[in-house]
Amino acid sequence: AVVSTQSTGESAAATPFENEDHDGVPAGRGSRNPLIKSRSIEVGMLSKLDGQVLHFLNGEIQKPPHHNSHADRIIFNVSGKRFETTFECLNGFPDTLLGTEEERKQFYDPVRDEYFLNRNQVAFDSVLYYYQSNGQIYRPANIPEKVFSREIEYYRLFPSKPTDTIPASSVRQNGFWKRFQLLLWLFLEKPQSSSGARIWASLNIIIILISVCNLISESMPVYRHNPSAERIFFSIDACCVSYFTIDILLRFCSSPSKKKFLKEVLNWFDLLAVLPFYVELLLGENSGTDGMMALRVLRLFRITRVLKLIRHSQQMMLMLLVLRNCFSELGILFCTWLMGALVFGTIMHYIEVDANSGFDSVLYACWWAAVTMTTVGYGDMTPQTNIGKAFGSMILFISMIYIALPMTLIVSKFNTALEDWKQQERTQIYYKKRANEQNQSMISGGIDEEHASEDA
Repeated sequence: AVVSTQSTGESAAATPFENEDHDGVPAGRGSRNPLIKSRSIEVGMLSKLDGQVLHFLNGEIQKPPHHNSHADRIIFNVSGKRFETTFECLNGFPDTLLGTEEERKQFYDPVRDEYFLNRNQVAFDSVLYYYQSNGQIYRPANIPEKVFSREIEYYRLFPSKPTDTIPASSVRQNGFWKRFQLLLWLFLEKPQSSSGARIWASLNIIIILISVCNLISESMPVYRHNPSAERIFFSIDACCVSYFTIDILLRFCSSPSKKKFLKEVLNWFDLLAVLPFYVELLLGENSGTDGMMALRVLRLFRITRVLKLIRHSQQMMLMLLVLRNCFSELGILFCTWLMGALVFGTIMHYIEVDANSGFDSVLYACWWAAVTMTTVGYGDMTPQTNIGKAFGSMILFISMIYIALPMTLIVSKFNTALEDWKQQERTQIYYKKRANEQNQSMISGGIDEEHASEDA
């Protein structure tokens, strides 16, 4: 059937279906038959498809279009689901599977004028987001990590190489001190930068463990009043503190940003680890009773040397990062625990006040409620009345739900931080692998050139 259009207002030749509606009733002059419109569209689509199929059968396979305009768009058919993006997005990453026309043409379907990929549909959302976000990868929650990793490897998608935290102005400097400062900072802060940096980090861990063992040993009653043992412990502590002092001074001098260095909490822990030793040297042992009490308090800060181990563990650094980002959630958790302890403790005080069970005041009852809510249960205070026991059981049940609700927010942030950390680990492994491949290709290329010159 051929359907003609009206260009001058007069009706043109019509098909046998044009003068009847859906029920076989003749249509009016001004009426429009939807059946004719749908048939015309269908005929046009079939004629276009037939033409493409004929070109395909005749060997005239249509090549992928060359797009010079940044506004041109490209269509991907991923297992039946169509995605659309621009060539400008894809061409910004030529190292990926879909980043160049040479790589994409193997998936081109000339009949449908689209690129067909028999891959996971859910993962392809993240693939497009990679191109749109300039190299950022995020795994959807409804896809397993193994499946997502296979898709990422197939498309050759890897996050943009992480930039260093050193300011660009310091890197551009050509002075000797700036270059030495950069190398020293990498040596002290980046154990993976060189073998010497790894040795220094390992030595740092050993010194920390020796210092902690020395702190524990000198507190034992056997060596407490032994002058020779005290001299040995003092010598060991002096050597460890000297090492810690040199380490913190070198890291401060080589730091690209002194302000950022002073804002780091771990650096203040490092300072507290060595400060008691120097204060004790200045005050001496003959400083009176008040001075001895101050020295004992300062000696407590020596245990902060254990916190220096956090710097050498990526997992512990991750935990510190999560705690830093969860101050508001931790505040909510503390407030819920505090309010529950006050409410439950007050009620329990008035229930057990005449039973001589230890709930003599609201403060004592709040202590019992706080211990019960955290499911610790020291047993120093227990309700004696039947109403108190029933109410205590109810508190134990309610508190498990009452405190668990804010914990879900903290767990959610921890999962997000853990996923980002895993992605950074995969990125570092990928770039390290690429660097090794480039070095091997350069070596093999140099060997081939030498053989060619010898043959010549």
